[in-house]
This record gives sequence, C-alpha cells and structure tokens, in this order.
Amino acid sequence: MSRPLANITKETLAPLWGRHDIPVDRIASALGVSRQAVSYKAKSLGLPSRAKVRRCYVDDETFTRMWNAGVCSTDMAAHFGYTHRSAIGTRRRILGLPARTRGKGGTNSGGWHQTISLTQFFEAELAAAMQAEAQQRKAAQ
Repeated sequence: MSRPLANITKETLAPLWGRHDIPVDRIASALGVSRQAVSYKAKSLGLPSRAKVRRCYVDDETFTRMWNAGVCSTDMAAHFGYTHRSAIGTRRRILGLPARTRGKGGTNSGGWHQTISLTQFFEAELAAAMQAEAQQRKAAQ
C-alpha cells in the first residue's frame, strides 16, 4: 500500500503550507492525496492552522497612518487586497486603534466622521513629503 505523505517532512511542506495564494486543494492534487490528508499531515508536523494565521498585507505603521487619517474602510480593503472590509476593523482592533464614530450623515461619507478617500490620503502624503523637502532645501541654503 502506497503512502504518498510518508516521506513529506516539515521542511518540505512548510513553504507550501505558508503560501496562502496556493490552495490546499492544489497542494493535495499535486501530491495525489485529499485536502484533508494534507491538512492532517500539516497538523501532525506542527504547522499552524491556515485559518488561524492571518494574512498581513501591509505593515502596521502604514495601516495606522491610513486609519488615523480617516481613510474609508472599503477603500483600504480594496487597496490592501482584503476580501472584505470587515478585515480592516479586525486589524484595527488588533492594533488597538480607536473606533470611528457615526454622524448624522449628509456631508460625511457613509455617515462616518473623519472619513476621506484613498486618493485624498495619497495627495495629503505627497503634499507633506513635498513640504518637508522644500523646508530641507530652504534650510540648506
């Protein structure tokens, strides 16, 4: 009886297991086993559950700057490649950032206070960088 996973070691499975862009079904078909067999082998080798390992699409500092600037959650999710905007709220809680408050609608986007678009954020970042460079040049003269 053939046991295709018998020779699979932690060192050979870990790089594939850690790549969330490769579905478990694809790994399983390449090895000629079921998806469950690959998951069981990963667990037996001590690899972390894929469901519990959160993908991090951007560094904490950039995320914090965007959140504090008030970038819309939907725009942030689309920009970072998250599948749903609720991932932004989850990340915000993990980082301990303050929640946003709702207003009475009207002039603010979606009823949220302090919400700006991604474009407005990048324009503000560019303006700040240009101003800092201009001050450096002026100081150097």
